[in-house]
Amino acid sequence: MRRLGLVALALLMSGVTVGAAACGGDDAAEQTLPPIATTTSTTSSTTTTTTWVPFTYEIQSGDSLQAIADQFGVDIDKLAILNGITDPDAIEAGDELEIPPPSAPSTTVATTGT
Repeated sequence: MRRLGLVALALLMSGVTVGAAACGGDDAAEQTLPPIATTTSTTSSTTTTTTWVPFTYEIQSGDSLQAIADQFGVDIDKLAILNGITDPDAIEAGDELEIPPPSAPSTTVATTGT
């Protein structure tokens, strides 16, 4: 029994030592961990695609390039350049014109003199 008592005492003493070391002192508890550095990044991309589907117009008898441009809301110069027309008066009935995309509407401001 004496041997059993010594083993029990040895276990008790080692348990107390391990327990005390595991608890640590109060000084260590007051320290805080360094801040965690985080980065947040967002990437957004907006792409606007405008698709223009070309179409053609067959010139009718009595049409003028300006009247066709006005009818489709396009700039006469763009219409002429797109179709390789150097003389706007030299268009013929039956020819086909490729019509460019419509131009932005123009505004005209009338002024009156006093």
